[in-house]
This record gives sequence, structure tokens and C-alpha cells, in this order.
Amino acid sequence: MSGTGGGSAQAHATAKTFAWVPCLMIITPSVNYRGIDMFVQHENFARALVADLIADNTLLGLLPNNACKLLVQRPDGHSAAIDLTPFRATPQPATAERFFRAVETVDGLLDAYRKAKRAAPFEEDLPGAHDHVDQYAGEFLAGLLSRARKALSDEEARRIGDWVSRFDLYVAVKAVESLVNSEADQTLLKIAPELGWTVHFDHLAIRCGSSARGDAERVVDNLCRHHAYVPAQVPGEDHYRFEDGWNAYLLYKMLDNGQALRLFIDQSDADHPAQIIQHWNYVYGYTAHHLAIRATRCEHGRRLAVSLPELTRALQNRGVETMAPTGQYTDGLLLQCFTRPQRNRDVPARIRQMVRRQGAELETAIENAKLLELVSRREMKPPFAKRCYALYGLEYDADNPLHSAPIYNYFLPEQAAHVIRTSMEHGSRRETT
Repeated sequence: MSGTGGGSAQAHATAKTFAWVPCLMIITPSVNYRGIDMFVQHENFARALVADLIADNTLLGLLPNNACKLLVQRPDGHSAAIDLTPFRATPQPATAERFFRAVETVDGLLDAYRKAKRAAPFEEDLPGAHDHVDQYAGEFLAGLLSRARKALSDEEARRIGDWVSRFDLYVAVKAVESLVNSEADQTLLKIAPELGWTVHFDHLAIRCGSSARGDAERVVDNLCRHHAYVPAQVPGEDHYRFEDGWNAYLLYKMLDNGQALRLFIDQSDADHPAQIIQHWNYVYGYTAHHLAIRATRCEHGRRLAVSLPELTRALQNRGVETMAPTGQYTDGLLLQCFTRPQRNRDVPARIRQMVRRQGAELETAIENAKLLELVSRREMKPPFAKRCYALYGLEYDADNPLHSAPIYNYFLPEQAAHVIRTSMEHGSRRETT
């Protein structure tokens, strides 16, 4: 299911004052620090981590001929390889802080959002990015922000502002759009303090158009060029291809405050006109298909992941319905589930008619405006967490709520495929709830 890929973009000037030049960023050249290839240290670290995990757990195996990978058995009888080599990146500043750290009111949150979005190039600024996006996408986003101004309390705005202030501009902007779109997205932020949990950003999935136009490649180029994201140097973890007609680029970033950011940039394949991602992009633009969050707690000087069952129970107790989990076979390395899709009943009739021509099931599937993903990633033991952070020149502190060191940092293609299937299954029929 997975592979490597690349993309390029034509030279244009953006609508803002940012210089945008052609840049092939999917494959990153080797970087030497002080004359030493630091990626060797990443691989040595992975080998030690794999050996430690295997010694503690007989359910996990070692992939033959690659001591950086674990071998796990999936429920379908097939095996999956999980590479524990950390991605290589130079820590970057949390650029959202100066915009969001002083948010005290709803107006302050929305003003910070607008200023942050003007401070760096986003998809709206990329030539060609909106050639196949309907004007309704702008109306949809404007409606989200307008409703947020009326519905959010100042307390909720402060909570959102404080959380996103620890990120970079791109994640902060996309997270605000997601959080104001669904009360379910905010629920974990609300209840975490009383439970003694810290809520962590895990990843965002951004739906683009079609590979026929290089839509995802255009977005990836901008993220690498202007937002300092990098692809993983681990083979196969930079690009996934799926048999049902779509593909995705995976990007990563380490912040100097110790947080890792992950992006999942997907698009439909050129020869699959009925694949849903391009139609979501047409209707909703580049708003996130889902925001993925997880939680940890600190016990006896060690940071531990909050399990997926704990997360789902906590949200269900607050009236948030969750769907079937996936990833149990990873022994806690990566588990995830989704809340009910946030439905949008206001898709214009002209768009419904156009989408219906590609398939009757798409007319209702297109109402699936977004999902919230709950994630649990097992944390490293403190000695390994310290070694991992040292790879980035950072000092790990288990008591620092921003410091989380998951054993596994990447994605699993079969779980990513589950996202799209879930979206289609719950969007292929009209629901009354």
C-alpha cells in the first residue's frame, strides 16, 4: 500500500509578499551536523528501542534484516512492519505563540486567527489551488467563524487560544477552524484538567483535489518551503498509495518546545473521478478532514499515554458518540477511533447535482464535513524519551506537559484507509442523529 513519491510546482508569485519558487521537497537530502550524519544516530536509537520492546513483549517480533522495525500480526492474518526510527528535523519555533498567547475573548481568538493566517502563505495564496474549489467553500468557512462568534464563550475561546498557541501557524489556524466546527472537538480540552490529562495535538488531515493537477504536491511544496515541514527519511513513510483511488503525503515537524507535528496531505488519484477526497475539496476547500488528538498523564515521574478505551469512555460520558477502534494489534503503539462525522446539511443543490453524476452515494457522503480522531500512542520509557529528545538537541522533561515521546511516530496505511471507508459508510445514508 505504501511507496515513495515526489512532486513539483510551477513558479508563481503568491498573493502575499512571500517568494514562492519551484521546490522539490518530497525527498530531502542528507543533512550533516558537525560533520556527523545524525540519521545514523536515529537508526541506532531505533535498534535499541526495538530490542527493549521485544524483550518486554512476546507479541512483537523483529523484522528480519531490519533491526529498526517491529513486526506485528494484523487481524486479517497479514503482518505489518512498524519502523521506530524517529524522523529527522531541526527544531522550529512555535510561531503561533505571538498571535494566540494573549487571547481572552471570542473576538480576540478570531482576530488572532485572521492575523496568523495573513502571516504566512496558506492554500488561498497558492496559484491554482482554488481553480477547482467552489465558492461555497469560502462561504462555509465564513459561516463557521460567524457562528463561533455567537456560540463560543470567552472561556472556550481562551482555552482554544491557549492550546493552539503552542503550535506553528499552520496547525494553529487549521486547528481553530476544526475546533469551532464541532463541539466534540472541544470536549477533551474541557474535561482534561479535571482528569489530570494533558491533551496533545497528534495530526491533521488536509484533503486536496486530484493528482491530475498536482493539488497535494502544491500544498506539500508550500508546507516544506514556507512552514518548515519535512518528509520522513524512513522509506515508505513519506507517501502512501491506496488501492481505492487515493494517495497521501506525510509531513513532520519538531518544535523547539518539544512538540511533534504531523500532517496527512491527501488527494484523489487522477483516474478515479468518483473518489470522495476531490469532491470534499471542491465543497470544503482545504479545511481539515479531521483533527487528531490524544492525551497523556504523568505518574511517578513518567509520562504515560491515556488508553483509547479511557478516551472514548470519557467522551461518551459527555454525550460524544464514538465509532469502532482500530489498531489493537499494535499493542498500544497506535490505536485510533473516530467520533460521528460532523454533518453539513447545507451543501447547495447545484453541488449535490454535480456530485450525483459521479455516484449516487456521493450526494450524502459529501455532507461529511469533518471528523474528530482520538489517538493513543504508547509512550517511551524515560531513558529512551531522553535519548529521543537529545536527537533534536532538546532536553526531555516528563513533568513538562508539552513533552510527549511516543514509541511510534508515523501512521499505518490500513488505518488511514479505514478513515475514508468510515467517512463513506457514515455518509452514504442520511442519519437522524
